[in-house]
Amino acid sequence: MSTEVNPDALVALRGELTGPAYLRGEDGYAEELAGFNTLSPLSPDLVVGAVDERDVQLAVRFARAAGLQVSVMATGHGSYCSVPEGVLIRTHRLDAIDVDPETRRFTIGAGARWMDILPRLAPHGLGAVTGSSPSVGAVGLTLGGGVGPLSRTFGWAADRAVSYRLVDGLGELLTVSADDHPDLFWALKGGKVGLGIVTEMTLEALPLREVYGGGIFFAEEHIEAVLRAWLPWTKTLPEAANTSIGILRLPEDVPAPLGGRTLAHLRYAYAGLELSPEDLEARGAELLAPMRAIADALVDGVGILACDRVGEIHAEPFGPLPIWERGEFLDAIDETYIETLLAHAGAGTDAPFSNVETRMFGGATHREPAAPNAIGGRGAAFSLLVIGVDVPGVTDEALRRVGTALFDDVAAYAHAEVNYNWAGHPTAQTWRRLWSPETAARLAEVRRRYDPEARFAFGDQEGSR
Repeated sequence: MSTEVNPDALVALRGELTGPAYLRGEDGYAEELAGFNTLSPLSPDLVVGAVDERDVQLAVRFARAAGLQVSVMATGHGSYCSVPEGVLIRTHRLDAIDVDPETRRFTIGAGARWMDILPRLAPHGLGAVTGSSPSVGAVGLTLGGGVGPLSRTFGWAADRAVSYRLVDGLGELLTVSADDHPDLFWALKGGKVGLGIVTEMTLEALPLREVYGGGIFFAEEHIEAVLRAWLPWTKTLPEAANTSIGILRLPEDVPAPLGGRTLAHLRYAYAGLELSPEDLEARGAELLAPMRAIADALVDGVGILACDRVGEIHAEPFGPLPIWERGEFLDAIDETYIETLLAHAGAGTDAPFSNVETRMFGGATHREPAAPNAIGGRGAAFSLLVIGVDVPGVTDEALRRVGTALFDDVAAYAHAEVNYNWAGHPTAQTWRRLWSPETAARLAEVRRRYDPEARFAFGDQEGSR
């Protein structure tokens, strides 16, 4: 699909932009579209590489004048939606980071990643509620809510949002906070899409220097014992303890002793604002001891971890990679759920997945913040995330076939809502579960108010506007 772009208008746009702009087929077009997920189906008529907020405004206004839809991408971790036409605005160059240690707040551009933010916070004794992958863009994660290795203890990233700067559907630049455009402020904290293009965000930091955390890798023969022990163990944990368990199949190029193996990967983080490193380690290790006793570990990487290294807990790849991904939010799970995972992805199975992860929620993820927001799935007890490397003719068919069978078999555990960040590009059926009906209706009203021409493309599911 293609739309004719007026050449004179494009010349005028390029004359005003600070960053680049490429039509489909031009040199530089493919490179400008490159992001984390190489499977992203991106083929817009025009891609604009924004260098500043004015570039974003110019691109949106150009799209309005041309009658084109607008899409946005920062790092490309969440790029599952097909973009066959229109204007795609890249925001990865908007990567400024400013830390105010006095107020314990930090302001970041739309392209800033956690791996760049945390080292700027650490010298001030500060941490943050991050995602599990350090290469994820902080703004995109937070717009969907944002849970990570410390969220049972400290909640969702969006709960700590202070303000935003955003370009709306008319190309206007807005400052958004509890006092300015409060309806949009509510929506941006969990509403994810169709609300505008965020160029800057301010968040509250955590007065946190270190955690007791990391990962423990167990060999394939221990996967069943580890998973069966993990579930009852989670019931003993206070909210200061965070955990997930993954069944990994790692490629040969991962360093020994993990490369080329099927493994259980126990992720763990114990955090407390008032604890000394010695007390943190003592309490964290005491809670972890029952899992360490299950079997000898291939690698035990749990210990005192500076907050700028929390990305090591999940040890997720940096990419770029051809990623297939599907997720679900769950209510309480039981032994039958564990048996289902083992049957589809456990030791001795020919599963095509790279990672089958179950993550524990609860504690601060369940608590409503003082200022309500639009986060979907807050009441879930666990999540399931399945990831595979999608190689055409090798794993693509198996990922979809076996993945569908796995999710069908755990459907009885599904929570009423699934968070947008777990949903990939939601189908019409999934879209209806992203938020409660009341929240979805309110979000649709806010989208109509700030994007009255429905300029921002995100799938346009029924009831989204």
